[in-house]
Amino acid sequence: MLLSFAEKLSYFKEFENHFHGPMKAVDYTPTEKLLTLICSLAVGCDSIKDINHKLRPYPAAARLLGLERFPDQSQVHRLFHQLEPRHASEIELVFECLLRQFGLWQAVDRVDLDIDSTGLMVYGSTYEFSRKGYFPRQRGRRGYRVTLAYSSKAAGNEILGLFLDPANSSAGARFWDCIYQTADILGSFDRLGLIRSDAANGSGPDIEGLIELGLDFLIKGYSTKTAQALAAELKPCDWQPVDLFTRVADLGLRPISSCRHPVRVILVELMTHRRDKSIYSHIYTSLSPQQADAEAVFESYNGRETIEAMIKAGKNGLHIKHLRTRRYVGIQAFLYIAAITFNLIALFRGTVLKGTELQDLGLFEITNKLMDIPAKCNFVGNQLELKFPANHPYANGLIQLN
Repeated sequence: MLLSFAEKLSYFKEFENHFHGPMKAVDYTPTEKLLTLICSLAVGCDSIKDINHKLRPYPAAARLLGLERFPDQSQVHRLFHQLEPRHASEIELVFECLLRQFGLWQAVDRVDLDIDSTGLMVYGSTYEFSRKGYFPRQRGRRGYRVTLAYSSKAAGNEILGLFLDPANSSAGARFWDCIYQTADILGSFDRLGLIRSDAANGSGPDIEGLIELGLDFLIKGYSTKTAQALAAELKPCDWQPVDLFTRVADLGLRPISSCRHPVRVILVELMTHRRDKSIYSHIYTSLSPQQADAEAVFESYNGRETIEAMIKAGKNGLHIKHLRTRRYVGIQAFLYIAAITFNLIALFRGTVLKGTELQDLGLFEITNKLMDIPAKCNFVGNQLELKFPANHPYANGLIQLN
């Protein structure tokens, strides 16, 4: 279904326009091998070798790409060993062109953006440019840092920016790269809505840059010591309760370190469940009290859980934790292919599955359950005919698609 949908849109045409692979075409072109990788991610392949078991037995699906059969795993693997930096740049260009042409973000006037980073751990020291870094409960492990810019649900849940760095890079190092890459895809800074990010980007210079560009933002303050000092200035009547364990206070416009402009500060107090200790943090925002009071700012910032859930879904649903190569350029290319697959599935969910019982399926359910349903594939003329098991849990939803 996903392949048929992509072919109707000519979704893969951008690969032919911009990707010029490193290998001469014998049985398969480099583009056909990349499309095979996209298909493998879409059906939940845990590694490249799974291509032999989950794709090659289905020549009818390969015919949608104009192939007699999918290439085997060794051919896809060799491609990633021969990629050069220019090839990774070409795949990045394909990623951006596809967003400009098919992006769900076009349905809204302004696109809200969440920016966050995550770690990809590796085993051993043979992964190129991997470094020791901080991973939750895995301090000192080697790996990479991936920074993502992700559109909110109103814009269709898409990846709009992606960068790969060694794990010892700063968590906020790619903040501005993500903003500029996204603005380039959208066409201007005017299309950017609310930008949310964590404390890694809560320094004075970052806040100053956002203010001077006229961008709306919700950014967690960098230092917890600053939050504690601000809390010491307040009286009990200054706090506004949110729930049993949370209070907020609007401090208004405040000067902050290394920033030439005052910024509105919202102070947050979180109590432990035993109510024996307070934990303080603060949020910088460009929103006025008329646009959002202190509680609304706090609730909106907590909406950042969307990108954290998306990152987790991407790691599990597309199995990106299992890198397909040890070469840095190959890993970059693979991550962009994964992002292209993620956005294609988002487009598929927002159009084909919309209005059916399947529209709320998560990424893991789509790749590892829906796309993995055993079905009989046949061509009737030039039309692909699919026959699904009648008693499958998703049978009613599949019937609605016809």
